[in-house]
Amino acid sequence: MKKCILVCLAVLLAMAATVPGAWAGKDNSRNIEKDDHSIRYKWDLSGTFVAWKDFNWGGRAQGATWTYRIHIKEAVNGDLSVGSIHFRTEDGTEVVGQVEATARDYAYWLQWGDSNLAAVGRAEYNDTTYKFMLLYAEKAVWFAISDVSYSSYWSAQKVWPSSLRRYQLHSICTYDFPFSPKTIHSTLSVRRILARPGW
Repeated sequence: MKKCILVCLAVLLAMAATVPGAWAGKDNSRNIEKDDHSIRYKWDLSGTFVAWKDFNWGGRAQGATWTYRIHIKEAVNGDLSVGSIHFRTEDGTEVVGQVEATARDYAYWLQWGDSNLAAVGRAEYNDTTYKFMLLYAEKAVWFAISDVSYSSYWSAQKVWPSSLRRYQLHSICTYDFPFSPKTIHSTLSVRRILARPGW
């Protein structure tokens, strides 16, 4: 019996040694590092803002005050981040989104020198499902929904051109938006974290 167990163990070790990365902490089926799922920061943001006149949800909420709630668990690998966002006006205009990925210091807004958090995912508005893009910085908040996939824009760290945005809103630039996530895992390898796209 002992001999059988030893033989089986030797076979398993030999098989594992032939699989690239088998002992390197990777999920080879998706090429995910072992701590990519770890939550680095948790964002719980809420408040109100007045929409900038040219970005006011297609004119349906001209001059409206919006309430926002943003809850995001930002993973070490931003493609594995999750969360929800909620925008609502006092007259009942409402959009709810489910986060599918995040990125830090998204290039599109860095041209203005602001650290930021970007997120993409799917959103429900008027019983229709859209794709959304969100940029959040201390200066302002921008949010848009579209029928068009965000994939190519996201990988290039850009946003949809105006013609592809079904609805959008942009807060007045007041620098009143808190940019302070709660640290969840601060002991992850700094070298690993900085090596991730978007860091």
